[in-house]
Amino acid sequence: MEWKFETGDDVKSSPAVTEDRIYAGSDDNYIYCLNKTTGELIWKFETGGYVESSPAVSENYVYVGSDDNYVYCLDKDTGELIWKFQTRFIVRSSPVVSENYVYVGSDDEYVYCIDKNTGEAKWKFKAGGNVRSSPAVPGNVYIGSNDKYIYCLYRDSGELKWKFRTGHVVKSTPAISGDYVYFISWDNYIYCLDMDTGKLKWKFKTGHAPMSSPAVSGDYVYVGSNNNYIYCLNKNTGEFKWKFKPGGDLFSSPVVSGNYVYVVSGDNHICCIDKNTGEEIWKFKPGGDLFSPPRISGNYVYIGSLDGYVYSFIFKEKEYIEKIEQQKAEEEEKAKEEEEKQETVEEEEVEEEEVETGEPEEVEEDVEEEVETGEHEVEEKEHFETGEQKSSEEEIETGYNIVDTGLIITAVILIILILIFLKQRK
Repeated sequence: MEWKFETGDDVKSSPAVTEDRIYAGSDDNYIYCLNKTTGELIWKFETGGYVESSPAVSENYVYVGSDDNYVYCLDKDTGELIWKFQTRFIVRSSPVVSENYVYVGSDDEYVYCIDKNTGEAKWKFKAGGNVRSSPAVPGNVYIGSNDKYIYCLYRDSGELKWKFRTGHVVKSTPAISGDYVYFISWDNYIYCLDMDTGKLKWKFKTGHAPMSSPAVSGDYVYVGSNNNYIYCLNKNTGEFKWKFKPGGDLFSSPVVSGNYVYVVSGDNHICCIDKNTGEEIWKFKPGGDLFSPPRISGNYVYIGSLDGYVYSFIFKEKEYIEKIEQQKAEEEEKAKEEEEKQETVEEEEVEEEEVETGEPEEVEEDVEEEVETGEHEVEEKEHFETGEQKSSEEEIETGYNIVDTGLIITAVILIILILIFLKQRK
């Protein structure tokens, strides 16, 4: 934290930040001008009611609304009153300055266009309910009301161009990007309308009534919801990209600066989120209950708190990026080590199985081959043995035949000799 400045009561509005000064309102009825670097008081101006409207600074003047029903114009260097414009009820809508006019809503159900130099009204438009939404003035005037409508008014005349009905009150400030207007209703939807015709392009339902205003950056729109999430949607299609839960209900609007989204969570932290991934970069609890969106200027964050303080602290982007990269590198290294460890365990398990089974798959094939080969050898052996037996039998049979023939011949010769001998004896 760089510094903090104590007011006399809750600080519910967002401060305005210029090159060297901070302007903030408080429920102690004062608007304060502080040194941006040190937080020291330069001047303060007392109104007749709570100052929950966020100040707007244009050229040499500061414009702000008060619960005393007035819109004030003050000299930004001295705090001297230049003019004040009276409405018929409290002014919690934050003024917007465009060219020579100040545009602001009031709880008297009117939208006002006031000359920024004289404080005289140029026109006013009657809505059907309180106007706490702050206007967007890219060309025409876009503003919501508690009568459930968002209005498009011609900037020069205040005449109605179109209006679009939602299902509940519209307190958020519209955001303009390209040809479309983005806003939130308490009917749980964020809407995207054609800014020229008021026709619906898409709507996205959050889990609960969003009470913040949308922020558009690049191709995406960011919005907080009372279901405790901040959503990132494609601004052209309404398709969901990511959501992040910072903690507690989200009453504050997100603020986009550079590559980051800043949001105040219901648990009283300021959270810095990577706008592309939805990852948390850091969170900080300044003290007290936080309500309003922070303001970003360079590496500095400024915010008011319900503890009565305005806080300033620095976000050293380079250091945080280096820290994140280091954390990611450590996580990747740890994951790599775990992977290598797992591979080692698996290899050891395989080796144990090989010892126990002797490489079952290969061995089984070898065994089968050996069994098959063995069978062949046995068959061949049997065949060989059978052949030997047959040859022996054939030889024996042949021998018997030879012997029988010799005996017959011998017997015949003996008979012949006996017959010759008997014949000679006679």
